[in-house]
Amino acid sequence: MAKPKYKIIIDDIVNDIQEGRLVPNDKLPSQRSLSHKYDVNRSTVVQALDILKSYGIIATSEKKGAYVSNQSWNSLISNNMKWQDFIGNNASKNNLYYVQKINELEFADNMIRMGTGELAPDLIPNQKFKQILSKGNLQLTTNYEEAKGKLELRQAIVDYMKYKGVVCTVDEICITSGALQGLKLIAEGLLVPQSNIIIETPSYIHSVRTWNNISASIKPLHIDYIKRHINNIFKANSNYYNSIFYCIPTLHNPTQHSYSEQEKQKIINQCQQNGIPIVEDDIYGDLWFGDTRPQPMKSLPNSENVIYLGSLSKTVSPGLRIGWIVANKHIVKHLADLKMQSDYGASSISQYIAQQWLSQPQFHEQHVTQLKTILLEKRNLLLAAMAKFLADLGEWNKPQGSFYVWFKLKLPIDMKQLFNMATEAGLIIHPGEIYDRQAQQYIRFSYSYINKDDIEPAFDKLRQLILKLL
Repeated sequence: MAKPKYKIIIDDIVNDIQEGRLVPNDKLPSQRSLSHKYDVNRSTVVQALDILKSYGIIATSEKKGAYVSNQSWNSLISNNMKWQDFIGNNASKNNLYYVQKINELEFADNMIRMGTGELAPDLIPNQKFKQILSKGNLQLTTNYEEAKGKLELRQAIVDYMKYKGVVCTVDEICITSGALQGLKLIAEGLLVPQSNIIIETPSYIHSVRTWNNISASIKPLHIDYIKRHINNIFKANSNYYNSIFYCIPTLHNPTQHSYSEQEKQKIINQCQQNGIPIVEDDIYGDLWFGDTRPQPMKSLPNSENVIYLGSLSKTVSPGLRIGWIVANKHIVKHLADLKMQSDYGASSISQYIAQQWLSQPQFHEQHVTQLKTILLEKRNLLLAAMAKFLADLGEWNKPQGSFYVWFKLKLPIDMKQLFNMATEAGLIIHPGEIYDRQAQQYIRFSYSYINKDDIEPAFDKLRQLILKLL
């Protein structure tokens, strides 16, 4: 079997370091140059560079781009370290395998994406973006914005957060290039090597590996455990110094679980008692299908310890790359300074579009209302197909919003074999092991990206593949 292109790129860079052709602080070729050299798209190059960076082999900076790190890893490489053996023995190799294959296949022709967690192209309001940019009487600048982000956008977010019950000021908001950058800034700015990152599990955070290359320890708590011990989540006599608790309390990814308002308040109070800041990821809350959107933790009493993450990626467009952090103004100033050191701020054009988008009801409010109607229709089609083809093979709960269905098989199968068989049949599935190493008999389905006409044929085909493995 041919070696994947991203591994070839890794091997070549490591070999160049071993042979002395690259030394610490040497600049690597640009992503575009590497793409041309290996005849791959840039996402494959980014994948290889991210793996090298996660192990300290390379580093990046705004001015230099990617360059060879001067950390002690290079002495290990020089001493005949077998790089591929090292990666192959990593405990999360199945997680990496699935994520890497999905990243490669999502841009291939004729693949049905049964688990993709983003809006389909026809759900992104590109015409409204053009309408915003075509208004000649509005001021648009392409200069760098201030560290916290465009002032007018932060004011629009202040007003938008009021709708969610969150009272804040422009000095308590930092604009980010998507919610993931917010997570990265929090890791870099607030954590130390002795920190514990307490996360719900299953969790999509395992699929993006945002925190996997830092020295802090990730401590998973299963959602069922949290609910069973809602009055006593954190163990007595444990040291939670410099720790944080990350959660998606409304429409969780991948399980779609939502805490009640009472449960949210209990989590807030216990984190306060233990000195644990909460990172609340609320990027799906606006996609609640019911009449009344659940309140964010940040809107509840005693929530000064909550660092709130918002984004337009799931409701409007992932390509805008606009998210925001709401937190204590001193934390925001610190994180904004870090952001300026890494990328000089989010795109001015994207910030301008987002400001206009959130400031005018005919854009965001109408769009979200229409979007939820379409997603609800697609959810019902997907649930009907699951009932027809998978009812005897597994179980699931009916999602109350967002994109996902968390499916559990009744009988154990070889999930990796199913994944590979599915890709050969033109289907991309998201095995549960991406989100939790213990979730080996789960699959995350999504109705946000898949074409409506593909839903029933895809599940019919998947059923036949599952039956072959039972």
